[in-house]
Amino acid sequence: MLKRRMGLLLVIILILSIIAACTNGNTEGTVNTEGTVAPSGGNDPTAEPPAPENAEVTFSTIFSDEEFEANVGSYVKKKFPTYTINHISNRGLSLEQLVAAQTKFDIYFTRAGGFLNAYEPMKLTYDMTELAKKHGVDLASFAPGFIESATFDNQLYGLPIFNDSLVLFYNRDLFDKFGIPYPKDGMTWEETFALAHQFDRNENGTQYMGLWMSPKHYFRMNSLSQGFIDPETNKVTVDNDNWKRILNLFTELSRNPGVQEMAKANFPSHDHFRGAAGVSAMYVFLTEWIAVSQEQLPLNWDMVSMPVFKDLPDNGTQPYANYAGITSISENKDAAMQILKYLTSEEFQMEVSKKGKISPLKSQQVKDLAFENHPDQDKNFDAVYVNGNAPMRQLHPLEDHIVDLMNDKVTELVTGQKDVNTILREVQELGQQTVDQEMEKLK
Repeated sequence: MLKRRMGLLLVIILILSIIAACTNGNTEGTVNTEGTVAPSGGNDPTAEPPAPENAEVTFSTIFSDEEFEANVGSYVKKKFPTYTINHISNRGLSLEQLVAAQTKFDIYFTRAGGFLNAYEPMKLTYDMTELAKKHGVDLASFAPGFIESATFDNQLYGLPIFNDSLVLFYNRDLFDKFGIPYPKDGMTWEETFALAHQFDRNENGTQYMGLWMSPKHYFRMNSLSQGFIDPETNKVTVDNDNWKRILNLFTELSRNPGVQEMAKANFPSHDHFRGAAGVSAMYVFLTEWIAVSQEQLPLNWDMVSMPVFKDLPDNGTQPYANYAGITSISENKDAAMQILKYLTSEEFQMEVSKKGKISPLKSQQVKDLAFENHPDQDKNFDAVYVNGNAPMRQLHPLEDHIVDLMNDKVTELVTGQKDVNTILREVQELGQQTVDQEMEKLK
């Protein structure tokens, strides 16, 4: 009897062992604590691969060392105390100089256009698609347009860390001085011009203007998603009706003869808006000014959403994010991706959002905390999120040549020397000559 019982017990143990082995080897997943089936590996965002215990990671950015430490470095060092974090500031130093000096760096910051016109020609770009999957980076967490803007031929070159959009800043003191009502969120260009032209006057020898904006920034971020060069044909693409609409904005801004004369002597710039002697009531510029408002803006400033075209009421500007990419020469790609995963997390984004950085995430929780620690709590910070992103234009590695040419030519437009059709025809012709010459060098 005892022998039979022992034999039965051994059979039961054997059966249980087989069941356990099959369960552990199940490739279809296990039930998690929420009652849903979680994959046992692969692309599961919760499947965190082990991070290197110690790593040395070097950043290369446009920031000064102080700016990097305040906005990125201090957070990364706290999150990864066993990592050694280095920073190379690109200010006054070209990418070519870094490469020539055989400088090794793991992570670089750039705008979307920089992938093609700077880092790809130097063979520094790296497709992060598989690495992002491996480390569980949720690409769906970003607002529309950001990931697409950093993806070329299905290769993901970077993740957005901070975003900049355009808003309409205004000087309350000038509005109060002339008794003109403040602008509002959601205004069209027509409504904005009607308001702006009330300021176009010369009073006691001082020429005032209602509105100006940075031409180069608006050209790159334009709401009509117009590009500069067709990437398939390498043909310049600015002599068309949409670019006429864009340049006509600058014609309307400067239609007052007094403003045109002022532009001949001193072309409008940031300085016409900032400071006690500011003569421009409104200025369209990047949201980066918000974080440094006490240094960059008039004392009594505020803002509203950037004006929109009447037929495209939801189109703000194209994404203009600061992207972080991992270099092809990095020897610490896993550690670098762990850092980028953190920099794109709600944890980090909530902290810097409180200070005034604009997040590329869709997260409402991050948006709700935006500007919480900003010293000027009486401002219309909601203006930042009124407009949606316009679709990203087609990028081309040589487009900066066209942007610079158009930026130079806008002077002739604003001062009344040439009309829009002439400007665009000249940019088309001169720009094509430049592109052809540059393409010839690449052969």
